[in-house]
Amino acid sequence: MKTNQDKRMTMKTIQPTRPSRGFTLVELLVVIAIIGILVGLLVPAIQNMREMSRRSHCEQNLVQMSLALSSYSTNFGHYPAGTINPNGPIKSEAKGYHHNWIASLLPNMDAEVVYNAIDRSVGVYDAKNTEARGLAIPNLRCPSATTVLDYTTCYAGLSSSTENPIDEDNDGVFVLNKTFTESDISDGLSYTLFVGEKISAPEEDLGWISGTRSSLRTGGHVINSELARIRRPTTVKIDNLYVGGLSSDHLAGAYTLMGSGEYRFRSSSMDTRLLSQLVSRSGGGIPIDWKVGIEVADPAAGNGNPAAKQSSQPADKTPGVGGSDAEYAAGKGKNAGDGAGDGAAEGDEVKLEVNSADKATN
Repeated sequence: MKTNQDKRMTMKTIQPTRPSRGFTLVELLVVIAIIGILVGLLVPAIQNMREMSRRSHCEQNLVQMSLALSSYSTNFGHYPAGTINPNGPIKSEAKGYHHNWIASLLPNMDAEVVYNAIDRSVGVYDAKNTEARGLAIPNLRCPSATTVLDYTTCYAGLSSSTENPIDEDNDGVFVLNKTFTESDISDGLSYTLFVGEKISAPEEDLGWISGTRSSLRTGGHVINSELARIRRPTTVKIDNLYVGGLSSDHLAGAYTLMGSGEYRFRSSSMDTRLLSQLVSRSGGGIPIDWKVGIEVADPAAGNGNPAAKQSSQPADKTPGVGGSDAEYAAGKGKNAGDGAGDGAAEGDEVKLEVNSADKATN
């Protein structure tokens, strides 16, 4: 006969165990969806961080190039010629002397060993310069550039403000067979564009050492406008005298370097008139981007009074900045008498506040 203790042991033995609870299909799908959303948010952020790092690298390349240009000018009293050749205009083909401005800067870019390896008794396309021409110089490559030659340069000197063949009469800083001093750049170093980014199709690129459109460009094109032609297969062969404009693989613009050493990212929507003006070394005109003040109305229209020019920027309330002194003298739209009265009232209020403060102090 079983005792009570044996019965309890038997009941515990035959009692079914509770199965462990797992994930349902709905819960699994929810988790997968959440993970997908987080990855979708994270990937663009990582890409942006990578592009910021590449831009920083590109900026440092321009800083080193700026220091090299400044050092060269200090040592020789002028900036290097854009390209050297017995005659012009320059044709972008592997024929000619074509030693360029970049090769002249090599000793100032900690690459004197490369400078010494270049044989200047012959052209850059000669077999004696094959090794130097095929070098991939890190300071000349933008990390954002894709589908370009390893031995190219992503930075070009500006030869002309408009699309013109490379020649001695160009109005940029880097032209054929001519050098310029700081005093020759009458527009000022801070308002003259020296270098900008460029992209070349591999089949059109002659290398960083070539003083052709491979290392020289013009300011006659919208920034990045050539990318569609460069990246799209085409059977149309461009003219050997064609130079081209600035372009990069950065989103919506390209970096430029001014003669003063300032680098700036220029948008693809930049006014081409302003770009051309910046490239010209001695245009002499008033900077277009400074023209945000007033303009005089046409006297023939029967109105000889100054009229305020509308600006996309908010008007500065300081007299003489972003508006005319006449407007402030007139009391911001009131007559001169009212304006004078307002000014006196404001002065009285200031005096009263000062007097009150003095009384409180006493």
